Amino acid sequence: MKKVLLTTTALVMTAGVAAAEVSLGGKVQTAMSSTAGADMSMNTHIDLNATVSATTANGVTMATSVGYDSGVEADYNDDFTVDDDRATSWAVGAPEVAISYEGFTITAQRDGVDNLYDGDVAATAGDLGIAGSVGGVSFAFVTDNDTNGVDGVAGNADDTLGATSYSVSYAAGDMTASYVATSNDGGRTVNGAAVADAAASKISLSYKMGDATLSASSDNQGGADSTNSVGVSYAMGDIKVGYTMAGDNGANMGDDYDLSLSYAAGALSASFATNENSRTRLVAEYDLGGATAFFSSQQGGAATDVDFQAIGVNFNF
Repeated sequence: MKKVLLTTTALVMTAGVAAAEVSLGGKVQTAMSSTAGADMSMNTHIDLNATVSATTANGVTMATSVGYDSGVEADYNDDFTVDDDRATSWAVGAPEVAISYEGFTITAQRDGVDNLYDGDVAATAGDLGIAGSVGGVSFAFVTDNDTNGVDGVAGNADDTLGATSYSVSYAAGDMTASYVATSNDGGRTVNGAAVADAAASKISLSYKMGDATLSASSDNQGGADSTNSVGVSYAMGDIKVGYTMAGDNGANMGDDYDLSLSYAAGALSASFATNENSRTRLVAEYDLGGATAFFSSQQGGAATDVDFQAIGVNFNF
């Protein structure tokens, strides 16, 4: 990431406040991709982010950012689809502001702070969050102090559910335990069905034994069926194998599973994954140096609508 110090303007705000710094970074992609069995098409994309930060003499840092997306991006290693940003430009919504001090961070953005349980589901987003750690314990808390959405008008489509969420995790030696909960996990779907408004929580455990790591979790999913899972991963030099199986309501354990195999050595990395639906994913990346990487990706399955192929180059700056 390149940094540009604003030396042309005296941005010393008050006594004891450092000059503001602007950091520019992002990614440019050129790729050919295909979804749902369609013909391959050529696309280009740019993701540009500008972050402004300032640190006071006593160590308090305040930062915010603005982003620009343009073009069509091949999401080749996460959702395995294309993200079409041709109609977007510089973000004009309220920015997220983070204030950090001594390992603690306060985050503020109206209806823009992710719910800690269900991530970026808009209906359960909060306005204010705080996170930090003490010893081996890390914690976070997010709250929403209004339900009238980003426009402040009750009854509009952007209204939120007023959810509060929190998480706590503890690491001791080779063991890690975490707990996350929310007062409302509505606004999302599970197995294609809308989830009813309800409180939800999840507990996770992991334990490392040499080259092997064991994991287990229990997620009551609030308004959906609860899910329990167990997993194991094993590293053999440059190769790593992982297997996780899950079941609903404590039954049918193993009906759902994920199997993965990955390899990383030098400039080359590759991964293969499959699941109970016979969906397969194959991704390969090669570092060309200078923050540039070549990639090739393919997803297939019993349903043709999940088919995806992409080949291209990323340049990060």
